[in-house]
Amino acid sequence: IGVSPIAATAMTGFSLAADSSNTFSTSTQIKGKAYAADYAPPTPSKMTTAISDMETAYTDAAGRPISDNSNLNVKSGLISGTTFKAGVYKWDSDVMFSSDITIKGSSSDHFIF
Repeated sequence: IGVSPIAATAMTGFSLAADSSNTFSTSTQIKGKAYAADYAPPTPSKMTTAISDMETAYTDAAGRPISDNSNLNVKSGLISGTTFKAGVYKWDSDVMFSSDITIKGSSSDHFIF
């Protein structure tokens, strides 16, 4: 988990414990590490790179056409119990699920939601 450009104090409820290097924190509530823009270098520059990469990926995904007309507005956005095959999916409404969804494909398949 990571936050930027805000400080680690924005991650509330995680009982963060800073590593001795102060480049990340750990928590019993997080599997892995927590990062914030106010941690020691190289964390700030890595956070900036991660945000830039996320923005690039979002722009790319948002500009892609749906791969199949059946991938538009799947189940009117109420997708509980749905199995998704590789493809580009778009909705004109909120998407909600209260039970499992399944993403089914091979390691080389792409899924864009």
